[in-house]
Amino acid sequence: MNVIPFPRAAAPEPLAFSIGARVDLRIGATAAGVVRLRAPAHEAFGYSNLARLLRGARMAWRERAPHAALALIVPGEVHTGLDVDLLSDAAIEAGCTRRSLSFELDEREIVTNGPGLAEDLRARGWGVNLRGDPDCPLPFGAHARALYSEVVLAAPESPGPYLALQDGDRSPLGRRILATQAAGIILTAEGVRSASHARVLAIAGFDRGSGPFAEASLR
Repeated sequence: MNVIPFPRAAAPEPLAFSIGARVDLRIGATAAGVVRLRAPAHEAFGYSNLARLLRGARMAWRERAPHAALALIVPGEVHTGLDVDLLSDAAIEAGCTRRSLSFELDEREIVTNGPGLAEDLRARGWGVNLRGDPDCPLPFGAHARALYSEVVLAAPESPGPYLALQDGDRSPLGRRILATQAAGIILTAEGVRSASHARVLAIAGFDRGSGPFAEASLR
């Protein structure tokens, strides 16, 4: 008896990205998705690789939340020298629109190298999010408030419920929350653990959240 070996199917390659959800902390509805790279950043931000990554992320996200926009985290190590036309053209090639995609930039890199990348993206009509540093070092004046449509901060472990009040917390976080609210900018907390954590963050002034609480809302 002859045994004919059948070749085993190759295991699928892992995706070069992951997508997390961001939800409205007040009502629990999915508000946006955030794309994080798994591939080395310097490889992913070539034109062809980035267009493929964004196309795959857009299609995957449409299956989960067809009406919610996406944000692409741009790692700090590739900020310097990154061609804004490459970002814009790759996003368009991937089928993204300016209403459906924002680019999320690192605050510390902007403090170090200036806001040129954010300004150029904004000038081309793309949304720009600020991934806040815990120390909130960027002066949040009128120019900064005009550039960013969302500010993303790590969720405080035990936030005081009075962060959002004018006579409340005067820590860098408290001042950043007040400035963000005054500018009408979306404020997002990363690492929201539970529904109770989400409620306290909403009272403290946060609009959206990501983390275990957000992912559970999509199941």
